[in-house]
Amino acid sequence: MGRTVLTRLFAFVLVIHCTGWMSSSAATRVSLVDNGYVDLVFAISDAAPQDQSDIIIKNIKKMVLDASPVLYVATGDRAYFKSVLILIPQSWKDVEANASSWETFEKADVIVDAPNPRHKDVPYTRQNGKCGERGEKIHLTPNYVATLDQENNNQVYGKPGKVFVHEWAHYRYGVFDEYGTRGDTNFPLFYRVQGEKKPVPNMCANKPAVFNVRDISNNSSDCKIDPVTKNYDENCAFDFNKFYRPDTSLASYHQIDSVVHFCKDNQQHAHKSEAPTKHNAMCGGVSVWTVIMRSPDFKDNKTKQVDLDKMPTEFNIVRSSGSRFVLVADVSDSMRICNRIDKLGESVRAWIKHDLPTGSKLGMIMFSSMAHVVSDLQVITDMNSRQEMMKKVPSQLFSATCIGCGLDLAVQMLQSSNSTETSGIIVLVTDGKNSPGYLTIADVQKDIIDAGIRVVSVAFGEQADKNIEQLADITDGKSYFIRDDDTSEALEQAFLGACTYQSSVNSSDLQFKLFERTASADQSPTDINGGFDVDPTVGRNLKLSIFNLEKLANLESMELTAPDGHVVSKIDYQTTTASVTVDLAMVGRWALNIKLNSPQTKSVLVTVTTQLRPNVKTPITTRCWVPNGADIKNANNNRIRIHAEVWKGSHPVTGATVRAFLVKPNDESEILDLLDNGVNADTVADDGVYSKYYTNATQQGRYTVQCQVISNNDTAQGLGFFGSASPQLHGNVIDGNDNGTPISSFTRIASGGSFQVEIPVQSYDAYPPGEVTDLAVMLVNDTATNITIGLQWTAPGDELDAGTVAYYELKYSDIAADVMNSNFDDESSVRKRRSVIKEDDLVAGSLEPIEAGSLQTATFMLSDIQRERPYYVALRAVDKANNTGQVSNLVVFFVPDKSALLIVEDFNGDLEGSTGFETRDIIYVKQSGVRVTSLLVAAFGLILIACLCVTLLMAVIKHTKAHSSYAGIPASKNHDLP
Repeated sequence: MGRTVLTRLFAFVLVIHCTGWMSSSAATRVSLVDNGYVDLVFAISDAAPQDQSDIIIKNIKKMVLDASPVLYVATGDRAYFKSVLILIPQSWKDVEANASSWETFEKADVIVDAPNPRHKDVPYTRQNGKCGERGEKIHLTPNYVATLDQENNNQVYGKPGKVFVHEWAHYRYGVFDEYGTRGDTNFPLFYRVQGEKKPVPNMCANKPAVFNVRDISNNSSDCKIDPVTKNYDENCAFDFNKFYRPDTSLASYHQIDSVVHFCKDNQQHAHKSEAPTKHNAMCGGVSVWTVIMRSPDFKDNKTKQVDLDKMPTEFNIVRSSGSRFVLVADVSDSMRICNRIDKLGESVRAWIKHDLPTGSKLGMIMFSSMAHVVSDLQVITDMNSRQEMMKKVPSQLFSATCIGCGLDLAVQMLQSSNSTETSGIIVLVTDGKNSPGYLTIADVQKDIIDAGIRVVSVAFGEQADKNIEQLADITDGKSYFIRDDDTSEALEQAFLGACTYQSSVNSSDLQFKLFERTASADQSPTDINGGFDVDPTVGRNLKLSIFNLEKLANLESMELTAPDGHVVSKIDYQTTTASVTVDLAMVGRWALNIKLNSPQTKSVLVTVTTQLRPNVKTPITTRCWVPNGADIKNANNNRIRIHAEVWKGSHPVTGATVRAFLVKPNDESEILDLLDNGVNADTVADDGVYSKYYTNATQQGRYTVQCQVISNNDTAQGLGFFGSASPQLHGNVIDGNDNGTPISSFTRIASGGSFQVEIPVQSYDAYPPGEVTDLAVMLVNDTATNITIGLQWTAPGDELDAGTVAYYELKYSDIAADVMNSNFDDESSVRKRRSVIKEDDLVAGSLEPIEAGSLQTATFMLSDIQRERPYYVALRAVDKANNTGQVSNLVVFFVPDKSALLIVEDFNGDLEGSTGFETRDIIYVKQSGVRVTSLLVAAFGLILIACLCVTLLMAVIKHTKAHSSYAGIPASKNHDLP
């Protein structure tokens, strides 16, 4: 293994500290202590103008203070906000602040940053996880915070305290929105409810909605019915009646003043499990309250009532004061194996020389049977200070291994009386287990956590202590695994992973990897060729490198050929590495060629790295991670997911080809195609986060992960994605258009680190089939003789999202509970109104399962459907071992009574000639839908002519009244509202 491999590792450690590692969404220091949340971090970016610093800080405090009593009531007197840290930018020099300790922008719970182009100033929460899993972070914009007190903001977004509790429920408890969106087929704005003649708002509330509909396309007070769904079409919106006062739900329309609770399972705040909301789809119809109560914060129910007036929220304003690193290096005898200690020394010296930022502090500790300080924390100021530190890198070896001793001394160094800071980052490098009778990791773990220290662990070989991954996990660090065999492609990629991460420091320091290839060099001569794209954001310090040369004389030539044909071939030789560098590379397609004139036993690694072009502020970044963490105890009950995030600035990059490369403990490699489709392992479609389950963890030991991103013709820079704030009451605040902007060809490679599995998967059927969360009704066809419905869904896998299931079970009923998870297998007489969709009912498409991730459609003829009644449909997948997946999201279809409708072909929006029929009572049928024959039109015509005068009179009377829809009572009783 070459020196450069470990050099990159320490460069990676550097960026981890500067950016804040984001490996696990659950890695937050917030905890609930005596009913109060402590260590909640707000971080303000440089995008916030310094001249607004006072008002932004003031309004952050106001929002939290307003939110505390709201949260306390909403959680049943269980929680409030006790202490908050506000991390301000280093550029805010005039603001009085304490020195920060462990807080970083990237790991903050709430960020105040530039707006997402699609959300604009709407607060939202990024959620990459499943039901009950904590989110990534809450996003507020500087303008939103600065104008928090303006009345218009309260009308548009809602009161600040309730807005924050709405987002906090997403972030902390892993609940999802309980409302629909215009134009969303999965989570529509309206839906059909049993007993209601017209669609009602898709929401969770303990009182029937009182609302007025409006068509935003023509500003009319009527809405059209979609011919397929029999629901209001995408131009229909609504406004709540000003007298409407429900108590729930804060996960729905929190903007309503009277809303103070979440929907629960009791009658007073009853959950609407049949509503087609994202929360029901993601959480299987379970109420928001139930999900919140399952949170680790409340599972033991050790809460007590407090007097909020006597428990004020504490605020602490902090500012970063620089990076502090302590290298804790194993110098036990086993580090002789495969020359580990020499490789470590070379890498540390190169890290200090080239990558350690000026102004940071570095200390070094070595440990064997005991620990020794090699160097106290020293400020890196210039090349002289770097060279002095390089001379101190340990190389002598001793007996025994006391990992706890090294960590304990590192904690003491970071907590020395000479500094007000207590935190920093420990880089722990070891190749063995802790010797019996010596201080262990467990002995010092609490001190590390209390000090806010982050640990990055580096394991040399399979014999490295198994506890170091857990330590990295609980301190929000990262784990790496290095085999003594230097040919593993995934391991090499791991040490370059930091190069493509969004940084809170100077983005010009970021490094991006564009190309990598491992090549056998056992033949003479060896010719290595390849190509790569330099996109418009990168090209500075472009470097072609080859590693693991056994002899420098083996290298005959290295060339980089620019898009215009210019060749660069000046080689810079090092111990086992050679490179060719271009100061500023031309944008376009480049070619590389390397010739080796002698064979060697080791494979060589070829890479191309680069940095941002001058004046470029928004790089294309890739982050690769395993949200399960680095220490997986039992893979059988832990659904391992791989995520890769691709963004350009604040824009998600969609449509890219993204793959994860895994290396198993036995050196076998696997490739996963990651998808951004919003189903299976992926939570939100087109949010720039590509995901996949890993179902083949069949071996005990350490696995390494790397992600590769390649653009294609479908790759685009998106505006963003809908977050957790409701757009309905915001008018046109959220931009619904997201066609995307084409993006230049690019490639990125990022490391996902390593994870270890203690108990591997025991069999192929260890996991059930994946669940379907995007079941949708695409067609409702009503003719004189039968009714057909068309369904569409993304096929799940036999093992979560891998493989092909054995078959599907589809059921429907006019009672939503009949087809929900808990009742899907209930065959008692209680479910006598439920029907099963069988193969015999199929008239188009297929019920034959197809490969996971593919779009599947099927159309069925149903014989027992009654008109004027909503029906709920759900399906479930079954695998070859008869394991069943979760029941899908519910979808509803509705067949209106034709005698009450005016059926029109090719409606053009002109209502003249249809006087007496309200727009919401008309079904519009396109030529491709149900074709109404001339005979049928004539028959209806006779009836219409006879009824026209009466209908006209009724319409005149009806339109003199203010129209509103109130579920459960006639419109004429609106004056009886509370």
